[in-house]
Amino acid sequence: MISPILPLFTSQEFGVSRTEVGLAVGLFGVGRLITSVPAGYLSQRYGRRWVLIAGTASNFLGTAMVAISPNFGWLVAWRSISGLGSSMFTVGVSVYLRDLSTPETRGRFLSLQELSILVGVTVGPLIGGFVGEALGLRVPLILDAAVMLGALSLVVALVPETRPVAVPREHSGRSHSATHRSLAAPPGAFRHLLLNPGFILVGLFELMIVANRQGGRFTVMPLYGEAKGFGPEQLGVFISITHFPQFFATLAAGYLSDRFGRKFTIIPAAALIALGILVFIQSDSFPELMLSGLLLGLGEGLASPPMLAFFADIAPPGLEGVTMGLYRTFGGAGSLVGALLLGAVADLSGFAWSLGVDAMLFTAAALGVVFIVRETAGRLGKPPNGPS
Repeated sequence: MISPILPLFTSQEFGVSRTEVGLAVGLFGVGRLITSVPAGYLSQRYGRRWVLIAGTASNFLGTAMVAISPNFGWLVAWRSISGLGSSMFTVGVSVYLRDLSTPETRGRFLSLQELSILVGVTVGPLIGGFVGEALGLRVPLILDAAVMLGALSLVVALVPETRPVAVPREHSGRSHSATHRSLAAPPGAFRHLLLNPGFILVGLFELMIVANRQGGRFTVMPLYGEAKGFGPEQLGVFISITHFPQFFATLAAGYLSDRFGRKFTIIPAAALIALGILVFIQSDSFPELMLSGLLLGLGEGLASPPMLAFFADIAPPGLEGVTMGLYRTFGGAGSLVGALLLGAVADLSGFAWSLGVDAMLFTAAALGVVFIVRETAGRLGKPPNGPS
């Protein structure tokens, strides 16, 4: 909701440079690198509900103080706290939905999180832009805090704990439900997880999904599009249009990954994204620009939910929270690496080469998942932690 407002508010209210505006916006996402694994550990140690409440409360505090920050330094500090809280909540939701799902429904359950984010980033800017235009730039920031307070109230009032409960060893047989299994991770489970080729390759693929989005679509493509002669309005429509096919592709990916396996949509996703990049490089008209956005949205929608479900599949008992936190850490690294790497290639060799490198790295990561990683669900695989 504040994405179209915060840069303008920061610039006009405090008179800072473009670099400082970028800092105020970008620090929110850095929380994924710092908080994801600790949030996963805390959800394992103290409970999913505790992490959801703490994350939402931190986000509320940060957003409320951003709206009334007296200077740029305070705004950056509170913006960082808001980002840390958002990252905690995101990891907590992943673990929570994993708890609620079964191996046969995991892809569909976890795709709900991706869908909710898509709805937010699609509808939110429209609300924020309209309110900011009508009532002033500070009002959407206050409204943002009000929405966070509402979310906190919902979590406190309605969300029960799903953390597994420890039971004595003699009572931990198969007949007990999943919510009463032991909390302790098996000896060497964490080391085994880190050395799992699936963990490494799927993590790298998630890194490239985010790198393609943040470095390619949100950084290089707008600059390349401007150089091609497209205006800000056309580029804004290009970015927005990717969300609509992504919504439906995410729905489909959750179902298909449960039915046919986590890897089923990876090759189509990589092909669509590579084709979308190629169309963008060759585009010189607005319809071609829109076609590129549709292809990119379809590709990302098919790629992301199955990989989140894969990490949920391979999470050792007692390390579910940490595993989901590591997944989000890969995404945070992709956000940083994508912008820096693709931006550097664009400076050295041009925009087309930068997007070409993006397509090649994404395709290589996809092929690694398809040909090396063992399937864990659907017709071709059996979830390793599912019922016997």
